[in-house]
Amino acid sequence: MLMDRDRTGTKRRSVRDLVEIDFAGLFEQMDTVGLEKIVSIVQETTRVGDEWLGTNELVIDLQNTYPDRFMGVFGAEPLDRSDKLNTRRLDEFKAAARDHGIRGLFLGPPYSHFYANDERIYPFYEAAVAHDAVVYLHHAGGCGGGGGAAYRAPMKYARPVLLDDVVIAFPDLNIHVEHMAYPWAEELFALMKRAPNVYTDVCRLFGRPTILAWYLVMAKEYGVIDRVIWGTDYDVYKRSDFDFSIYFDRIQRETSWIRQNLHTILERSGWPNLTQGEVEGILDGNWKRLHQLDCRSNSGLT
Repeated sequence: MLMDRDRTGTKRRSVRDLVEIDFAGLFEQMDTVGLEKIVSIVQETTRVGDEWLGTNELVIDLQNTYPDRFMGVFGAEPLDRSDKLNTRRLDEFKAAARDHGIRGLFLGPPYSHFYANDERIYPFYEAAVAHDAVVYLHHAGGCGGGGGAAYRAPMKYARPVLLDDVVIAFPDLNIHVEHMAYPWAEELFALMKRAPNVYTDVCRLFGRPTILAWYLVMAKEYGVIDRVIWGTDYDVYKRSDFDFSIYFDRIQRETSWIRQNLHTILERSGWPNLTQGEVEGILDGNWKRLHQLDCRSNSGLT
């Protein structure tokens, strides 16, 4: 996510609004760390009254303006404040996919207080299948939306077992479950074992290195390590002066951990090691397979 508001509080809706950003410099730094694309995910509001970062208009314009550098993911509240299908957002997503080539849809069940297997929201899955879009689902209770006040993201909405009905009803739906569904990683891996279109990521788990290492071992044992993806899931900007160095330093630390430190933890714990091919798959190849893209290098979920 890039800066969602300017200093007057006005929401940014196009690349022209990002006047503080030197895109040429940003792309140069991306090349330095081997990052080809930034996957930008936003959502505007939630049914519980919170306001999210960014706008779908900005995400679309970023992808349209810099298609080789940004991949946009449309954010939607599938149910409106009347607890009915959000037909307005559904139509907007269809238009974004049809007219602008958006191939990602973000839904946040814990944030928005709905169950992923609620049949009222199935039209969003149908639209994703029709437009060959990946559905990003936040199904994790202990990081991301699991932080902060409990009312914001009740864990009952986050269990990956809720996706069982979804993968049965939509066998052709490509799903990306965020954060390895922490702390229900094994539940997710069991689902992935029989649902070949379900992927996951290691975002936000680097602060728990032993747990992350064990999760990767479990993913390998379940035979789904080729559907685990590295990503950042943190903002491109961290300072008001738009110094991106913190972001890129973190990218280098995390990718180095996967390539080097992970082996040390696995060896010390007596756990099976990952092959070089499996490591490189996490950093690049698995993401390409999910999105059917021919990328030169890594991509970061933000």
